Amino acid sequence: MIRSLARRATAVGAALVVGAALASAGAVARGEQERPPTPAETARIQAKMLKRSDVPRALHVDQGWEFTIKAHEGQHQSLCDKNGEDIQGRETNMLYQIELGETNTLVDPTALEQKVWPYPSRRAAMREWTYLTQQVRYCTGRSSWTGETGNDNVQYLSWGWTDETVQGRHGIWIFIDSRSAGANPDTEDGGYYVLFPVGSTVQSVEYDFPDRRGLPARMRTMVNGVAVTVADRWLSMP
Repeated sequence: MIRSLARRATAVGAALVVGAALASAGAVARGEQERPPTPAETARIQAKMLKRSDVPRALHVDQGWEFTIKAHEGQHQSLCDKNGEDIQGRETNMLYQIELGETNTLVDPTALEQKVWPYPSRRAAMREWTYLTQQVRYCTGRSSWTGETGNDNVQYLSWGWTDETVQGRHGIWIFIDSRSAGANPDTEDGGYYVLFPVGSTVQSVEYDFPDRRGLPARMRTMVNGVAVTVADRWLSMP
C-alpha cells in the first residue's frame, strides 16, 4: 500500500480520543494546548467540514463516511514519505477529520479527506504553516523503500504552490505518483494533497486514487477547488 499522508482511522462514524497533554520539545508549547470540544462544539465543527455535495462527480470518490476527532498527543501532519522517512509537521494534540470513501470494506478506496489542525491563535497556526513550507521542500524526486511484500517500492514526489488562495495566501500541493513503479501492490495507489492556512487552523484536503488512472490537471484543479470551498466555509461559519 502507498506510504502517504493518508492515515485511515479504524472506526466508522464519530470517534473522540482524549489523551494527556503534550510534553515533547517539538510539540506546541504547554500554554497552547487545545482542549477536547464539547458535544455542541463537535456538532458545529462537523457542520463546517467536507460534505459529499462539495465533491465533483468526476473525482469518483467511493461511498462511505467517517468523522473523527483526535485529542491526544503524538499527532503530526504528514506531507510525504521520502526514502522511508516521514516528512511531517510538528507534534500537536488535536485533529478534526472527515473522510469520504471510507467504509472499512474497501482495501484502497478512492477517497477524499479533510483534516483540520486547530491552534489557539492565528499566529500559532502561521508558525506551523511556516514550518510546513520548509518541510515540504523535501517532497521531491524519487523515493524508494522496501514494502510489506518485501519488494522494492518506488514513488515520484513533487510539490508546488496553488494558483488558488485563501485569505490572500497560496496553498501547497503535493503529488505522489507511483505509475512508473510497475505492478507492485505496495505502490498501486497515488495521492494528491492540498494544504492551506485557514484562520487559526492548518487544513489539508487529501485525494487518494488508483494510480493506474493517472491524475489529469483538471482533476487536480477540482481538488484545489474543494480545498478552497471547505476553507471558505470554515471561515464564514461561526
